[in-house]
Amino acid sequence: MKLKKLLLIFFIFGFIMTTTLHAAEVPTGGEMMIDAILIRPIGLVSIALGSVLFVGSLIFTLPSGSVKQTFKRLVVYPAKFTFTRKLGSFSGSQEELLYEQD
Repeated sequence: MKLKKLLLIFFIFGFIMTTTLHAAEVPTGGEMMIDAILIRPIGLVSIALGSVLFVGSLIFTLPSGSVKQTFKRLVVYPAKFTFTRKLGSFSGSQEELLYEQD
């Protein structure tokens, strides 16, 4: 009986998520507010922390030749996420960054 309830909750959650994903193509006012008030400032903090980590990791990345990749992952990707996407638009932003050519 417990397994049936768990499966039912799983299917209901999955249905809600797929419906939400299709309906979320145009951001709502609430999504825009959350993005402007919460997500963008967190993005700024992640750029600052990524920059500090990048400089701190240079001692390891210079000998290995991975400076460019480390810079992209720690500084460029958070900057693109923070400054180049539309307000309230979250879907697909990270996937586009992950598949860029190095």
